[in-house]
Amino acid sequence: MKKIVSCLMLLMGIGWIVGGQTVYAEDNSMSLIEYDVKLLENGTGIVTEHRKMNMTDGTELYIEMNNLQGSEVTDFSVQGFSNNPDWDSNDSREEKAEEYGILETDDGVELVWGIGEYGEKEYELTYTITNMVRQLEDGQALNWNFNTYGEIAPEAMNIKINGPFDFTQKNVDIWGFGYEGIVELANGGLTSEAQSQLEADGRLVILMQFPDSPFDVTVQANQTLEEQLDKSQDGATYNGDGKLSGWLLSLILGIVLGIPSLLGIVFWRIEVRKKDAGKMRSGYALKKRNKGQTYGDIPYTDGNIFDVSYLLQQIQHGTFEDYFFAYLLKWSKEERIKIHTKETDGWFDKEDTVIELLQRQNYSFNKFDDEVMNFEDKVWSILEEVADLSGKVSEKDMKKWSKKHAKELSELATSMKDESKDILETKGYIRQEITTYLGMKLPFISATREGERLFDRIAQFENHLNDLELDESLSYKQTLPWEEFIIWATLYGKGSDVVESLEKFYPEQWNDWVVQYPYFYGGYHGLYGFSHSMSSGMESGGYNAATGAGGSTSIGGGGGAIGGGGGGAR
Repeated sequence: MKKIVSCLMLLMGIGWIVGGQTVYAEDNSMSLIEYDVKLLENGTGIVTEHRKMNMTDGTELYIEMNNLQGSEVTDFSVQGFSNNPDWDSNDSREEKAEEYGILETDDGVELVWGIGEYGEKEYELTYTITNMVRQLEDGQALNWNFNTYGEIAPEAMNIKINGPFDFTQKNVDIWGFGYEGIVELANGGLTSEAQSQLEADGRLVILMQFPDSPFDVTVQANQTLEEQLDKSQDGATYNGDGKLSGWLLSLILGIVLGIPSLLGIVFWRIEVRKKDAGKMRSGYALKKRNKGQTYGDIPYTDGNIFDVSYLLQQIQHGTFEDYFFAYLLKWSKEERIKIHTKETDGWFDKEDTVIELLQRQNYSFNKFDDEVMNFEDKVWSILEEVADLSGKVSEKDMKKWSKKHAKELSELATSMKDESKDILETKGYIRQEITTYLGMKLPFISATREGERLFDRIAQFENHLNDLELDESLSYKQTLPWEEFIIWATLYGKGSDVVESLEKFYPEQWNDWVVQYPYFYGGYHGLYGFSHSMSSGMESGGYNAATGAGGSTSIGGGGGAIGGGGGGAR
């Protein structure tokens, strides 16, 4: 690999020496590109581009749309320009001025428009792309490469994506790949902004995953949300961690993706073979199987709540942040931690939650002993690591430490899948199996009969939580101990919804619980804020870009995205 990189760098150096200065002097440039995308209920996207450019050469600008994979581009227009249905690229710059057109190519289409007079220019383009959102096996996703600038790399970039409903952390997970920047949810939509100049012909990928399949789409991909994300994460690097640069990854992936049709057929046949051999249902298939069925009891009582994190993640729940909050509640219930509040310094009155450890295990966060420590112990070691000599941890300290150790926390979160899988296999809920195709050994996971029942209960418990959310008054039927129920609801990201319902419909009972169980009920909202301080710290450290909650984007990754044909001037 080092030899390949050295050769590529040498060639780039020769190219710069031979013609770099002349090309630079004559280059067209783009100071800003803005994308505004409106998603419709059927998954179609209406895209508006605003460009600020300095044009010094060429007669026309063009966008290549040649990686559409079933999407179509329609309704192209340029503000203030007129349509020329008989576009001829050989026409002069003067003839093309204030006109636009569409050219058919062997691989797709090109959107073209005249440069007009040289100098500082602004262009506003609009076009429609069908099937930007697609159905996967266990949800829906927009996985789009927005690189329409190609060889003219923008100095600044921002993207806004809105839809027929508000995008929130409850209904969408978001990532950005191929550029250094921030991606987040704000005012019911997605926003992303680059923090440095984009790379020419690089990736500008936005991945939005909708586990609940809210769009009415027609195009389906034989892929799970997890498989899609894994492919996107391949080669992803956050905050300049020293891995391969985005341009090299793009080069390698470009070569690999040169035969997508053949690979697609092979992968599809492999997936069919695994399913025929008994591969465990996808989250999408599980939800479909259990639609309309509810389970109001605790779905798993055979061990620690962590054991089933692998199954929860199949239905897009049980994140590391969910488990951190759930464990705080559990330890509060067990009176292993105590909650305090203190006033913070500043212009405005604000309370800072402080957690006091009532017992110490002397675990080290950076020295896990897998023979002794389970996942809960590893999470507990975080508090021990941050606590002062008196055993106290403040929100401020938690946020600061989480930012500094975001990478280590990310590695701990990544380990959840395999660790939970091993536990479920040991307890007889799942099995590692192998089938073959074209002489290849294909490993896959199958569920035992007990595993199928457990997986069904986990899906049905979510249906029960959804019923409570739709009709909060149904909570009076709940007979389980509320502490356990709230902890489990937290693993589905719905703990706060349950608490709000209890406070609303049973205020007197809630007040009694606060008095009787001050560590749990009295400290609930403080624990929620404390949990968020860790998430916020991790986001500042770039971790949330790998969790779907927004945050830093990755300068690499983004494989498998649709779109992104590039473009330029000629």
